[in-house]
This record gives sequence, C-alpha cells and structure tokens, in this order.
Amino acid sequence: MLYHLRNTGAVVLGTLLSACTGLALQTINLPSRVAADLRAQPGLEYGDQAHQKLDLYLPAPGVTPRRQLVVFVYGGAWTTGSRGDYFFVAETLTAAGYAVAIPDYIKYPHGVFPAFVQDVAQSVGWLADNAPDYFDFDDFVLIGHSAGAHTAALLITDNRYLRNQGVAPTRIAAFIGLAGPYGFRPEEKKYRDIFANLDDFDRMRPLHFADGDEPPMLLLHGDDDNTVLPVNTRRFAARVNDGGGRAEARFYPGVGHIAPVLALSRAPLRNAGIRADILDFLQREFPGAG
Repeated sequence: MLYHLRNTGAVVLGTLLSACTGLALQTINLPSRVAADLRAQPGLEYGDQAHQKLDLYLPAPGVTPRRQLVVFVYGGAWTTGSRGDYFFVAETLTAAGYAVAIPDYIKYPHGVFPAFVQDVAQSVGWLADNAPDYFDFDDFVLIGHSAGAHTAALLITDNRYLRNQGVAPTRIAAFIGLAGPYGFRPEEKKYRDIFANLDDFDRMRPLHFADGDEPPMLLLHGDDDNTVLPVNTRRFAARVNDGGGRAEARFYPGVGHIAPVLALSRAPLRNAGIRADILDFLQREFPGAG
C-alpha cells in the first residue's frame, strides 16, 4: 500500500508539473514548509525595481553553520518563476548548514537579455555588502536550474557582470549547474525575442566564454532530458576541463528535466542520488564547518 501511495503521489506531481509548474511547486513545497527549521528574512530589496527582491534563509540555531552563502537561481525559460516557489531548496540546504539566498529577477516580456543576468549579479553584489549584517560568511556558491543555470554560468564565465557590481569573481567559490543550456542558441521564435537585441548570440552563451578559469563546478543532467539536451553539459564540462579548470559532469539514466532540482525537495519525485551528489560535492569543496 505504501508503495502504491508513493507512486500515486509521483504521478499526481508529474501531471501538475506538465500542466502548471507554479501549482506543482506549491504542492512540492508543502512537506518542506511543515518540516522546516530555519530562520527566514523574506522580501529583502536588492534594488529599487519592484521585482528586485530576494529571500534570505539561515540555518536554525542548533545547526552548525557553514561559511558559504548559496545563491540559488531558478529556471522558467526566462519568462516564469518566483523565489517563493523554491522554498524546498532553502530547507534542504539550511539543514546542511548553508545560508541560502533566492533572488527574483526580471522576466520576458518585461525585460530582455542581459537584464535578468544583471539582476542576479546585482543581487550578489547586494548580498556581498549586506548579508554580513545577518551572518558571517566567506564566499558564494552559485546553484542554478535550467535557465537559472544558464544565468549563473554566465556570471562565472563572463566576469563583467560581477565586476560591474563590485564583486571579485574569486568570491564565487563553486558552481552547481542543474540541466543548464550552456551552449544554447535562441533559434525558436519564443527564445529569439528574449535575445533579439543581440547581433552575436555568442554573447549569451556560457560555452563561448568558458576558458577553464572558472571555480570548481558540478554539472548534473538527466539522460532523458528533452527540454535541455545533455550535450549542453557535456560540451560545457569539456570546455572547462580542456582549459585547465575542474568541472565534474554527472548524467542520470531515466531522469528528465525537472528531477535534478526536485532532488532537493521532500517530494516523492525526488532523486536521492542527485541530492546526495550535490551535498557530497559541497562537503568535499568546503570540508570545514563553523
């Protein structure tokens, strides 16, 4: 019976994900909100635009704190998404001792490239200046899923975005990319409009800028991802490693596009192997705590 109920839950959540991502994520967040033991600073303004807000989450007092601040950049094809949809990411990572910031950023059609990348860079700049008012930390870890992985990857490969915010690229100590379109070219009309102001699409491709001078990275992708093809991760990892950098790429049989981020949730769809790989990578890169 328990097996049947778990499978039923997975089917229901899978259906929701296909029909309405926002509703699905609200459902997925419920177990995390019930179980959460963390401190939240919601709605912090990192800029003067209405969308320029972030939620900051800190480990509970009884959890040994790490000295890294994770900035999670959600996906949504640069058109949808909200920071509140990803509470489950904060719940998992704060339980492991990491502070977590989840910024909102401008979406198309209200903004086009590179406005959303500039927003995320601005949120990192604000955090560099203001997060010490809330807790002590040494450096940043960027984690992104899908379009969010693309944006986060641009921050570590094209240093102009962070430098424009007064942030040294060396403040980014690691990057975890989940199903990112690193070599993507916007050939479909719905994507061309987002990047229509570019006369050279290489300017929006992390693969183009990667040279091996990036921080250590873990790149995860499902072999059954038909939304963002796994070749994006293979090529990006190869480019970084060929340049002398360190990019660890892992691929998961039978895993699609959404599962890598759901691995950080308490939902029946979670992939425990992906979750363990993420936490193990962080532990290896930052073995000290407190």
